[in-house]
Amino acid sequence: MKKIVFLIALAVACEFRIDDSEAKETLETIDIQFGDLTVGQRNMHYAYTNLERDTLIVFIHGSPGSWSAFIDFFKADSLLDRFDMISVDRPGFGESGFGEAEASMEMQAYQINEVLNQFPRKRKILIGHSLGGPVVARMAMDYPNEYLGMILVAPSIDPEMEKDEWYRGVIDTQVGAFFTPKEFEVSNDEILPLKKELHDMLPLWEQIKIPTIVIQGTEDSLVPKENAAFAQQMLPDSLLEVHLLEDVNHFIPWSHPEEIIKAIRTVANGPSYYP
Repeated sequence: MKKIVFLIALAVACEFRIDDSEAKETLETIDIQFGDLTVGQRNMHYAYTNLERDTLIVFIHGSPGSWSAFIDFFKADSLLDRFDMISVDRPGFGESGFGEAEASMEMQAYQINEVLNQFPRKRKILIGHSLGGPVVARMAMDYPNEYLGMILVAPSIDPEMEKDEWYRGVIDTQVGAFFTPKEFEVSNDEILPLKKELHDMLPLWEQIKIPTIVIQGTEDSLVPKENAAFAQQMLPDSLLEVHLLEDVNHFIPWSHPEEIIKAIRTVANGPSYYP
């Protein structure tokens, strides 16, 4: 019950997406650009910088969310001085077919990878927060030679940690959907099958060879801290570091952005893992 009350309060308090013109005003002097790519029947929307840097930082948001979850990182001089950045609206959110969920981790990975193929950098670093975590993990599994490294932030990657929550069945009804904000309806549609998706990914973890850092709060009530231990188990050779942040909740990109920036620079400074 505490969790659903928290989620309702979050829906009231948070604006999960902003339009591109508002983003430009927010970023003021930053030359942010926007793009759309049709992948199959899906429009994929994204925001990016084009400073001709050698390394592209790829931000993938959680559930619900949009590319603008990472808008403050586009202001960070410590990133702009060295990296280009891209943040993608995951399928069903923002302007990537808003309201139409994509439950398949494999398909989400494919759609986002198609977007990234437009950016001819050999050095690309994946950052996934929350449900963005298994998405970027699937990208590293399916496209092992295309990414330099990966940072998992409070990632929902362990299938055993995905519990059956009674209210999700309520939302997944006509009446429940009517009273649920659209962002949360889409979120529900991709979280309901997530446990099976994560089980299907279990044999694929050995395909991840790129250096990885995990950042996890010890007081995360949405994604249990045991997910960090799962990463240690599944990535014995490629896991560089696990940062357990004491007394920190799920919202690390907003409360502790410096931890993510530090991890980006650590991965970027490491040796190239390209064959």
